[in-house]
Amino acid sequence: MRGMTGRIDAAFEVVPKRVDHAPEALDVIHLANGYPVDPAKRERHTRFIAQQLERFPEGQFVAVVRDGTRERVVGTSTTLRTARAPSDPPLPWHAVIGDYGIPRHDPDGAWLYGVEIAVHPAFQRRGIASALYRTRLGLVEELDLDGWYAGGMLMGYHRYADRLSPRAYAEQVIRGTLEDPTVSMQMRRGLVPAGIIEGYYREPKAGDCAVLLTWTPRAARGATGVALAKPVPAPLAAKAAAHRRAARGTVGTSAPAAATRRGTVRR
Repeated sequence: MRGMTGRIDAAFEVVPKRVDHAPEALDVIHLANGYPVDPAKRERHTRFIAQQLERFPEGQFVAVVRDGTRERVVGTSTTLRTARAPSDPPLPWHAVIGDYGIPRHDPDGAWLYGVEIAVHPAFQRRGIASALYRTRLGLVEELDLDGWYAGGMLMGYHRYADRLSPRAYAEQVIRGTLEDPTVSMQMRRGLVPAGIIEGYYREPKAGDCAVLLTWTPRAARGATGVALAKPVPAPLAAKAAAHRRAARGTVGTSAPAAATRRGTVRR
């Protein structure tokens, strides 16, 4: 897919998320953001994943590698549908999603919102993030949505916090005069910066600040009008529906008390 570059390593596969992926997916989120693994939060995260799969199974994916019959989660992606367009006044991350079980998912929403994406540090730079983004953007076209957007957390801000405000740092990242490990990477993948969201998510490393990133099929089409994102293969959609049925029978969906810890990008 043009506009979303990155080397793809055949050793991994993007598959629909299952409830039993939850513990390793949480570990990936923590490690990707430079935080230690927290086993005490795995049970709560499993409840959240069960709720995600009940509400929007088609939008949840993981990247896995296999060692014989064992799967290992090395990347994770969470999305929801929303009626709010990226041109609407921006909201903090928690206000958009409700909590990590995505109770504010709107099944009729015209936009795909990126809740979370993370890749295990030991498996970065192998094309996994690009593959997860391809799956997301393909889902936009598969569901005939208007587009995708999210807040990309400025995870490199802490290196400049003694001399720049979060907004000033974000402006320089957007202009390309500073390199941010999260947002600059996303921009290189063809995502378009459309604004700055201060107070987006409580993350000291980012100064609580994010860049609003967008993607639409219309903007991504070339002069010939050919879509640049490939639709999600039908087998993935079928598997997602099966995982939703499995989630109902595997883990209860009582509302959790609080959202799990957010990862590198609120997208």
